Amino acid sequence: MANSDKGFNIEIVTPQKLYFSGEVISVTAPGVDGQFQILKNHAPLLSSLKTGKVKLALADSTEQSFAISDGFLEVSGNKAILLTENIS
Repeated sequence: MANSDKGFNIEIVTPQKLYFSGEVISVTAPGVDGQFQILKNHAPLLSSLKTGKVKLALADSTEQSFAISDGFLEVSGNKAILLTENIS
């Protein structure tokens, strides 16, 4: 999916499957040092995540949230990849 003027792409992946792939305006995640938010044009980042809630603000102005177990989030070039063992 092509990036819009506001959004960027994210993939949320578990060992079993690709759980989510799409364009978002922002991602809020539970970092090990506290909650943080990612927006378009964020500097490259690799962060450990703790068990908690991930919130996505989607390009269509809706929101989705997921509970995750520990994991990692990588951001580079307006693309984010969140890896986690479990998600619900």
